[in-house]
Amino acid sequence: MNVEPSLPIYEAVLQAHGGHFDFVGYVRDGLRYVAHRDDLHKMASMGLDTLPVECIAIPETSPLLHGERSELSAKADYSRRLTQYFPVYFVAALYELQSLILKFDAKGYVIGGITRDLLLYNEKRLAVRDVDITIEGDAIALSNFLMENSRNFQVLERYPEFGTAKMRYKESLMFDVASTREEVYPHCGALPMVVKRGVPLVDDVIRRDFTINALAFSIHELGHVLDYSNGIRDIEMRQIRVLHPVSFFEDPSRILRALKFCARFDFELAEETHRLLEYFLQCGGRFYKGGGERIKQELKGLLGVAESEAKRRCLRLFMESGCYRLLNMETPYQHTTESIERLDRLSLLLPVVESSLSGYVVPDFLFDIHLCFLFGDMPSEDFQKTSQRLGLTKAKREAIEHFRKLRPSIAERFGTLHEFASPVEIYDLFHGLPFITVVACILELGFDNQPLMKTALAAFATYKRKWERLHLELDGNDLIDLGVPEGRAVGQLLDELLHVKLAGRLPDRLDEIQYVQNHLQAQAEAVNPVAESVEPAEEPTNSHVVPPAP
Repeated sequence: MNVEPSLPIYEAVLQAHGGHFDFVGYVRDGLRYVAHRDDLHKMASMGLDTLPVECIAIPETSPLLHGERSELSAKADYSRRLTQYFPVYFVAALYELQSLILKFDAKGYVIGGITRDLLLYNEKRLAVRDVDITIEGDAIALSNFLMENSRNFQVLERYPEFGTAKMRYKESLMFDVASTREEVYPHCGALPMVVKRGVPLVDDVIRRDFTINALAFSIHELGHVLDYSNGIRDIEMRQIRVLHPVSFFEDPSRILRALKFCARFDFELAEETHRLLEYFLQCGGRFYKGGGERIKQELKGLLGVAESEAKRRCLRLFMESGCYRLLNMETPYQHTTESIERLDRLSLLLPVVESSLSGYVVPDFLFDIHLCFLFGDMPSEDFQKTSQRLGLTKAKREAIEHFRKLRPSIAERFGTLHEFASPVEIYDLFHGLPFITVVACILELGFDNQPLMKTALAAFATYKRKWERLHLELDGNDLIDLGVPEGRAVGQLLDELLHVKLAGRLPDRLDEIQYVQNHLQAQAEAVNPVAESVEPAEEPTNSHVVPPAP
């Protein structure tokens, strides 16, 4: 059925239902775009029925999976090569699982990253620690059966409300066991609600994020890989493709996840997936506010990918397409061309910094550094709202705030730094600033002055190694007990003591005490100098005194 691209979805639903049409569509630039009736109903059920049909319309030649499709698009057999690709302990667990699952009369599959990586890294033996297993049946009942019939499996936790269980195999493997299920999303960005468990695998596959993550490695037919969504072909073509057109409206964090996989694997977004991404960013702000834990975690995953040309390409897309608005869809702030270029150049400087500070790099290092530059030019009010919406920790917010305040004066602050800077100069430059703030400031230097950036890196590494944990044995109370007057004098003398200690003097507490005593004595002598000693004069004789008469 032909419709206008701008036709609201609720009208398209009525027309498709009244005419018993599976698809509505339109022609643009010589290409026919279609929207499936099931996808229109999904949008309507989430309250998105006022959006235009073109938000979820895709080329009719697109290989995206539709609900009624049930045949395999591909199948592969790794049954004779398991030890070639997996560690022996994992293969042993698989064989035992196969035996027990067949006895339980169920069908089980390893789904997700392990199966994807099996095809992606075809010549590499994969490390395996955590495994996701999907069962066409009751996962809780299976977990009980495994523990009852094998000493090697132990149930750690059960989650009846989700139909899942966490298990351990010997001491080497963790298994998350879940039932196949159908889900619905109450509204855009909501957590999904399970409506049915134990469904056929093909119905479970459609709820996942991308074709490359929907491959199923059979356990009951051990080694057979089942592909209902053209995932094998997309791996070969090095593409990230959503499984259905409503995917980004159900879970907008999938946009960041798609960019993360593109950056990690050097893949490209499939054409219709890129188009769906753009339409969500155009229309989604009317229903989705952005932020939240899932957005934060996916952003962390994207920014935490190792620096590479692929990551640079993805971050440029993240900025230029407006994907950063997912952090807060309500902010009007837009990144400038200059800020995009600087973020692009950041990827070239970061490897130098990571190498120089390799022993001091903190968890979330790449995430935190990129946040500084993402938020560096943002108006204060927008930064506050966005950081709250993301749920950033107090430490992260403070590190970014320090960078935002220092940014205008970074060149002046670091401009006097030189190769032979004294310990006191280096200490005063870095002390009291969060690690991430200092590194972001050093990177800011590198945009215009890489030699100075390298000098600052060397100085900061020295500070971290030698002086960051340097401290005085005396505190303010000790100084007061020694006779220092309360007030500013205590703080000033503590600073003086620290600088003297940095210079290599005052190795222990007694030396610090002696320094304070000498200081007090010098002050006392300056205020009350000792008078020069004078010989006493002879008592004067008064010649005018008349002696008494005899």
